[in-house]
Amino acid sequence: MKLLGGLVAVGFLLLLLTGRTASEEAFKTKVLLQKDISRYAGKDMQLWAGEITLAPGATGSKHRHPGPTFVYVLAGDVEAEFEGTPLHTYHTGETIYEDPLQLHISTRNPSKTEAARILVFHLSANGEPLTQPEK
Repeated sequence: MKLLGGLVAVGFLLLLLTGRTASEEAFKTKVLLQKDISRYAGKDMQLWAGEITLAPGATGSKHRHPGPTFVYVLAGDVEAEFEGTPLHTYHTGETIYEDPLQLHISTRNPSKTEAARILVFHLSANGEPLTQPEK
């Protein structure tokens, strides 16, 4: 049941990140890991890991994540802006960190021809949505 809930959350995450319909496939997510880590974290926690492919020119919408988020750029470049920091371009091999509930203002693949790929790790409470849209 947790896996099904996680898959639904990932689908919802994709819609929120892209601001587009899923059929446009601007962001494709491959879930790599979803593991209850409560035994180690001391409370009802999960670790979610996934590979996200950003299509050329893909742009995401404003959102927040309930827990800390760690990102590693596997391929290409990713422009991102977070509350309290200026817009920055992250290149292959670089990392990104988001504090819990920090406003993620924008995400964009600046390339018009090449996809970008990122490896994302989210920590959150079990059953909690991984992404919260900004109103």
